Amino acid sequence: MENLKVLARASPDDKLLLTAGLMAAGKKTAVIGDGNNDIKSFGSAHVSFCMGSGTVIAKQESDIVLTDDDFFDCMNAVMWGRNIYTNIKRFLMFQITCNFSVLITVFIGYLYLTESPFTST
Repeated sequence: MENLKVLARASPDDKLLLTAGLMAAGKKTAVIGDGNNDIKSFGSAHVSFCMGSGTVIAKQESDIVLTDDDFFDCMNAVMWGRNIYTNIKRFLMFQITCNFSVLITVFIGYLYLTESPFTST
C-alpha cells in the first residue's frame, strides 16, 4: 500500500477498504465516484468528488460536484485549492509577524520613552 498512488476501476468495497486503510495509516484520502454504491466511501474519505452525471444522492453526499465528467477538472480543483490554502497561510504568517513586531516596538517605546514611537498618522 506504500507504493500505491491511484486505484482505478475498483469495486465500492475495495474503495472503502483502501480508504479506511489509508486513513488508519494517517494519509489524506480522496474518492471519486458517481453512483449510489460509492456513498460509503464518500463518507469515509477526507474529500469526495462526484461526477456531474452521477446520481442525485451521490451529488448530495459528496464534498465537491464536478459539472462535467472530465478528470482534468478534478485535478485543477485540487491544485487551485492547495494554492489558495498556501496563499492564506503565507498571508496570515506575514500579518502575525508584522503585528507582533509592532506590538513589541510599541511596548518597548512606551517603557523607555513614556509614549508610543508610532502615531496614528
